[in-house]
Amino acid sequence: AGKQRRVKADGAAATTLPAPAQAMLQRLRQWRARTAIEHGVPAFVVFHDSTLEAIARRRPDDLSQLSTISGIGQAKLARYGEALLDLLRGP
Repeated sequence: AGKQRRVKADGAAATTLPAPAQAMLQRLRQWRARTAIEHGVPAFVVFHDSTLEAIARRRPDDLSQLSTISGIGQAKLARYGEALLDLLRGP
Protein backbone atom coordinates (compact mmCIF):
# COMPACT_ATOMS: atom_id res chain seq x y z
CA ALA A 1 0.00 0.00 0.00
CA GLY A 2 1.20 3.53 -0.74
CA LYS A 3 1.67 6.23 1.83
CA GLN A 4 -1.45 8.04 2.88
CA ARG A 5 -1.09 11.77 2.32
CA ARG A 6 -3.03 14.66 3.70
CA VAL A 7 -2.72 18.34 2.96
CA LYS A 8 -2.11 20.79 5.77
CA ALA A 9 -3.77 24.20 5.85
CA ASP A 10 -0.71 25.83 4.28
CA GLY A 11 -0.98 23.46 1.30
CA ALA A 12 2.05 21.34 2.18
CA ALA A 13 1.62 17.57 2.04
CA ALA A 14 2.21 15.63 5.24
CA THR A 15 2.25 11.92 5.93
CA THR A 16 -0.57 10.73 8.17
CA LEU A 17 0.98 9.36 11.35
CA PRO A 18 -0.57 7.51 14.30
CA ALA A 19 -1.17 9.72 17.36
CA PRO A 20 1.95 8.61 19.32
CA ALA A 21 4.13 9.27 16.27
CA GLN A 22 2.46 12.68 15.76
CA ALA A 23 3.32 13.63 19.34
CA MET A 24 6.92 12.52 18.83
CA LEU A 25 7.09 14.41 15.55
CA GLN A 26 6.14 17.61 17.36
CA ARG A 27 8.89 17.01 19.94
CA LEU A 28 11.38 16.34 17.12
CA ARG A 29 10.38 19.55 15.33
CA GLN A 30 10.85 21.56 18.54
CA TRP A 31 14.27 19.97 19.04
CA ARG A 32 15.18 20.72 15.41
CA ALA A 33 14.16 24.37 15.78
CA ARG A 34 16.31 24.80 18.90
CA THR A 35 19.23 22.96 17.28
CA ALA A 36 19.01 25.06 14.11
CA ILE A 37 19.10 28.27 16.15
CA GLU A 38 22.07 27.03 18.19
CA HIS A 39 23.99 26.15 15.01
CA GLY A 40 22.88 29.23 13.07
CA VAL A 41 21.37 27.24 10.20
CA PRO A 42 17.86 26.84 8.73
CA ALA A 43 15.84 23.99 10.26
CA PHE A 44 15.87 21.95 7.03
CA VAL A 45 19.68 21.84 7.19
CA VAL A 46 19.41 19.93 10.47
CA PHE A 47 16.81 17.46 9.11
CA HIS A 48 14.00 17.59 6.55
CA ASP A 49 10.43 16.94 7.70
CA SER A 50 10.42 13.58 5.92
CA THR A 51 13.42 12.46 7.99
CA LEU A 52 11.75 13.56 11.23
CA GLU A 53 8.58 11.73 10.19
CA ALA A 54 10.57 8.54 9.59
CA ILE A 55 12.26 8.88 13.00
CA ALA A 56 8.88 9.42 14.71
CA ARG A 57 7.33 6.46 12.89
CA ARG A 58 10.21 3.99 13.39
CA ARG A 59 11.44 5.08 16.86
CA PRO A 60 14.99 3.70 16.46
CA ASP A 61 16.64 2.36 19.63
CA ASP A 62 20.29 2.87 18.72
CA LEU A 63 22.68 4.61 16.33
CA SER A 64 22.72 1.61 14.01
CA GLN A 65 18.94 1.73 13.54
CA LEU A 66 19.03 5.52 13.26
CA SER A 67 21.63 5.30 10.49
CA THR A 68 19.19 3.32 8.29
CA ILE A 69 16.80 6.27 7.99
CA SER A 70 17.00 8.27 4.78
CA GLY A 71 18.52 11.70 5.41
CA ILE A 72 20.82 10.56 8.22
CA GLY A 73 24.35 10.13 6.94
CA GLN A 74 27.50 9.61 8.99
CA ALA A 75 28.03 13.35 9.66
CA LYS A 76 24.48 13.91 10.94
CA LEU A 77 24.59 10.65 12.85
CA ALA A 78 27.75 11.81 14.63
CA ARG A 79 26.45 15.36 15.17
CA TYR A 80 22.87 14.65 16.24
CA GLY A 81 22.51 10.92 16.86
CA GLU A 82 22.88 10.82 20.63
CA ALA A 83 20.62 13.86 21.09
CA LEU A 84 17.94 12.21 18.96
CA LEU A 85 18.18 8.94 20.89
CA ASP A 86 17.90 10.85 24.19
CA LEU A 87 14.78 12.57 22.87
CA LEU A 88 13.29 9.25 21.73
CA ARG A 89 13.97 7.67 25.14
CA GLY A 90 12.48 10.65 26.99
CA PRO A 91 9.10 10.85 28.69
